[in-house]
Amino acid sequence: MFWQITDEDIAAARNGNTGAIERVYAQALEPCCRIATSIAGRHDVARSVLKTLVRRSTGQLEKWDYADEASAWFMHHTVILLREYRKPISPDHDPLLHEIGGPDVVQYRAMINAIRALPEQQQEAFILHHAQRWNTRLCAVAMDCSNTAVEAHLSEANRQIQPLLGINFAALIGFLQQVHRSVPLELPAAPKTIATKIKARRGLQFLTYIAGWLLILAIIVAIVAAAVLIGPRIEI
Repeated sequence: MFWQITDEDIAAARNGNTGAIERVYAQALEPCCRIATSIAGRHDVARSVLKTLVRRSTGQLEKWDYADEASAWFMHHTVILLREYRKPISPDHDPLLHEIGGPDVVQYRAMINAIRALPEQQQEAFILHHAQRWNTRLCAVAMDCSNTAVEAHLSEANRQIQPLLGINFAALIGFLQQVHRSVPLELPAAPKTIATKIKARRGLQFLTYIAGWLLILAIIVAIVAAAVLIGPRIEI
């Protein structure tokens, strides 16, 4: 959908393949962490989001049939968790203002401060579209709303931000994209026990399957044995 998770890795991960699980999480967590860090404006909030995201995803992995399902789940739950965990942002520690420099730094800072003052969903739409460079459909999946709602949030955000930037709007958005791509990330590792748990569940499912057939076979044998024993006593 928007990162390089593959259907093949999803299929292998569902069967407990450790390498495939690590690849799925490596592909998923990098953009999730980047989005969480830029939208939250705090590394501690991004860490909390990613920690919960990893924990919740372990119960979902075996339910995904395709890579797009995994991508949609990660992008959606990243934004939803951000709404639960977000805290006030300090300009002194805002990752989007980290180690920036250049002739337009004053106007760039003004843009970031204006973004932070927007309502929650307008901030999300602005950063997801302009910094992460997602189209309306992807933003809608992440934000749990319609394409029309995303367009409305983005239009209003643009209406408020554009006058501050004037003719430098495109250049400053390009700089925002560069900063967004270079924010320091703290990526959690893939769950170490998930492969073991998946294999254990698969083993239990197999044993349950075998036990079910053995029970059916035992019932059939009992019925046949009863028929054999009772049969000779039946008088015509």
